[in-house]
Amino acid sequence: MSSSETDEPQECPLCCDDAPIELPAYETWLQCDMCEEWYHGICVGISASECECIDKYHCRKCAETHGPSSYKGPALRRSGRGHADVDYNKLNEGQPATFNQYLLRLESGEFAEDEFEHLSDGNSVTAEWIRSRDTNDPFIVDSAAGLDMEMPDPSVTVKDIAAAIGNDTAVSVMDVLTQDELSGWTMGAWADYFHSTNRRRVLNVISMEVSDTAFGAKIRRPRVVDELDLVEKYWPEAKRKHNKFPRVKTYCLMSVQNAYTDFHVDFSATWVYYHVLSGEKVFYLVPPTPSNMRKYEAWSKSPEQAVTFFAESVRHCFEVRLVAGHTLFIPAGWIHAVFTPVDTIVIGGNFMVMQSLNTHIGTYKLEARTKVPVRYRFPFFIKLCRYMTELLAKRWTKLVARDKAKWTLDELEGAFVLATFLESKLVGDDCDADIAKAVGDKASLRKHAHTLLELVGVELASRMVPEEWLNRESQLREGSHFRWVRPGMTQGSQLLATRPRRSRTAGATNSVDKTITKIREKAAKKTSRPKLVRGRPRSSTSDDTSSANTVVHDAALDEPMTAEDMITALGTGSRVNRSRSSDSSDSSDDDDGSDATGDEEDGSDCSSSSDGESFVVSDSDDGHRKAKRRKSIQVKSTSLQNGARRAQTIGQFKGARRRIAEQIKLKL
Repeated sequence: MSSSETDEPQECPLCCDDAPIELPAYETWLQCDMCEEWYHGICVGISASECECIDKYHCRKCAETHGPSSYKGPALRRSGRGHADVDYNKLNEGQPATFNQYLLRLESGEFAEDEFEHLSDGNSVTAEWIRSRDTNDPFIVDSAAGLDMEMPDPSVTVKDIAAAIGNDTAVSVMDVLTQDELSGWTMGAWADYFHSTNRRRVLNVISMEVSDTAFGAKIRRPRVVDELDLVEKYWPEAKRKHNKFPRVKTYCLMSVQNAYTDFHVDFSATWVYYHVLSGEKVFYLVPPTPSNMRKYEAWSKSPEQAVTFFAESVRHCFEVRLVAGHTLFIPAGWIHAVFTPVDTIVIGGNFMVMQSLNTHIGTYKLEARTKVPVRYRFPFFIKLCRYMTELLAKRWTKLVARDKAKWTLDELEGAFVLATFLESKLVGDDCDADIAKAVGDKASLRKHAHTLLELVGVELASRMVPEEWLNRESQLREGSHFRWVRPGMTQGSQLLATRPRRSRTAGATNSVDKTITKIREKAAKKTSRPKLVRGRPRSSTSDDTSSANTVVHDAALDEPMTAEDMITALGTGSRVNRSRSSDSSDSSDDDDGSDATGDEEDGSDCSSSSDGESFVVSDSDDGHRKAKRRKSIQVKSTSLQNGARRAQTIGQFKGARRRIAEQIKLKL
């Protein structure tokens, strides 16, 4: 059944007799155990990996009478990406196998229109602009001017590229019908196929890295990419050895008409720049919300992946069309599929950024859970994390407050997750032989990770209210890696958008979700913190001295309140209004009838003055307070009453002594 059998035939009955070109020899053949006919694995839609697990193979005709093929173990998923059903009728009739179900799905699907930002040129695309964006949506640059990049001439052909790279250079080719990788291709054979006019199958090249070739020497990626790329910033120059260094900078993608790449996330959720040299491309983009990522993970593991169109299971799937000259930037984590309406050549590349480091690490974990082969993951990812942690820990110990303030919240969260991720990798069974080799000295790296975690954690906590930081810290430690930030999204919505998956075990606590709910409810009712409102204090006839919000001190004034002012305020419950002028500093103005207890309809308020202006602090209604809070307020109110009575008694005693002293002076 394998290609090593001596009786392997040279012809497949499902192949087209009048093929326009000679395709490379296939590695996998299958023989039907009933009729003993031989077939190409690709012709019947079975990959080499699945062929190895087949116990008895039955062709389509024999399966009708003898049942389906049997496996030695569980049937393997045919690929890491989705497959379309093979049109066996057309194959049996000897027709070209260019027809596929993806075309029908794309034509019948309903997609959201392109709502992303289109820039006329790249002059505004800088590192600071990307770091300060209030969204992680993709954006399109219509003209390459201003991006400060170098690209080949748009008239370049695949034969020109093959000549520059080398006609004998091996290239990975993907069969669109099965979404499987084909081996045995060279650049010369691929150029012949690409320029042929009668292609019997739709093939695609999307993973040709050319940075170390003569063709790649003519390419310089956008300036902003070099400024943000973590590999360029943190991988030591002395350790950038050949085949020991992530080579993901420059790819040449060569796709024929009707080529299609099913929904996927680029390795480790790297950012992508995508410049169309010639032709057209259509992208189908799904935002990286926690819900969408959970659906994507389930879809990737599902045996029904081949017959399920992922876009139908999500709420938002945007359609973006690119033409020659356009440059698309896709941020980290976006799930996307790509369709090619005409023959197209594209130059693109992958890079990581600090503000998306949280998502990069989250996708690395997702790839491990879905058992993505190592060759399809970001190369040397753990080693890059090691270099970053060591250098960041050393830099942060020397940073002053002004430099720390330049870091955005997303960048701080990325560094925090990086340190947490490495700490978990350095303990227990997670640190296997390969990881141990990548991290080097575990004790030293653990020390750097702990230092970075403390320093960044303190900075993060200083930028959030305590309740928010407690909630966010637990999210980051538990794996809240994905979120979709759109312009105008409130902070409460962002917190909800980043919550980790709920635990469904019986009796499990869900403190994170409850905390998020509290923040959301308080934000809606505006009762989370007292609100400072400019304006004059409201008048009130109430003289309730038991109010918890009675003002007893005006901290904004230069001089402290006198004993008489304190006695008056505590004794009568009225607010003391004082001017900054010396002649009126000791006089109180009670004509306006202002009262610290405020208006009864609006709950209890308090007011104070600062620089000649009055403010009103609106507190939440007692009906929303908890019993413990009400008890605390009652205790404070009682203390204020007792203090007021004591102050009044002391004042009366001092007044009596002054009157007696005056009478004695008169008599003398």
